[in-house]
Amino acid sequence: MSDEISREILKVFYGRLYPYSTSSTMNPSRATSFSNALNVPHDVMTVIIRYNSFNDYDEFKKQVCKLAATCFDIGPPRDRKTARKGMFNPTHRELVLNIDMTDDDPVRTCCSDADICKRCWSFISAAVRVLDTAVRDQFGYTHLLWVYSSRYGIHLWVSDKEVMALTDDQRKAIVSWLTVVSKDKTKKLNVRFGSRTLPASLQTSLDHLAVIFTELILHNQDVFASDKGFEALLKRIPDARVVDSLETQWRSSSSSSFEKWTDSEAEIKHYAKGTFQRVCSLSFSAGLNRNPVSDCDNG
Repeated sequence: MSDEISREILKVFYGRLYPYSTSSTMNPSRATSFSNALNVPHDVMTVIIRYNSFNDYDEFKKQVCKLAATCFDIGPPRDRKTARKGMFNPTHRELVLNIDMTDDDPVRTCCSDADICKRCWSFISAAVRVLDTAVRDQFGYTHLLWVYSSRYGIHLWVSDKEVMALTDDQRKAIVSWLTVVSKDKTKKLNVRFGSRTLPASLQTSLDHLAVIFTELILHNQDVFASDKGFEALLKRIPDARVVDSLETQWRSSSSSSFEKWTDSEAEIKHYAKGTFQRVCSLSFSAGLNRNPVSDCDNG
């Protein structure tokens, strides 16, 4: 199919089929104005036209049909129609939190990187349950929309009126509060043991995760079956004598994660569940200038 024919098909699609009114309904904050980046075919390459702003979807439709854009990113309302980077500031936008499947690679045995299967999707399900509850109960937000990101995980859009006006620093503060395990590998994981209680905000999450721990971690993923897996578990145990005893036993057998957990549960039940906190190791996108909605989204 020639490029010229392809452009004509795109013009027909955007002129007659693309659901502009639905886009406006799904994004009420952008019903009157919004910005975007357009990918436009030009000779042998694609030109990206950035920093555009439109007063409404009719104006946007005319431009898309005229340029026959191959795809586009929809961003927040901006303070001027066109400008260079740094002078094109959003007036308001949603808070977008991003859960990346790759963050669970240390405890994922079925897939890695961008690959996702039904087994490891349970990590996403657990994270959604935890984050949705935290955002609703701890911050009182109610306008939440979960969107599959097409490769790496899932996005949460929060569009309550007060959220739309948050500054970057305020967004980062929310993310910091919600983050349980830092991506900084130099920071030591804080594992509670004994009778020390967790903060109420974390206890609610732990109550849910404890229910699915056996099925997801011990059976579904069999995380501790390999040497690397049980070594990570042993690192969470503060008693060197217990570690030496279990390591000797496990290296001389090929026991499953459930069997290893049974071996150690009486001695380390207060320590080892810290490993499962990786389920809450969420990667959040908090910047006000990030465009989360894209017809070209790859993750």
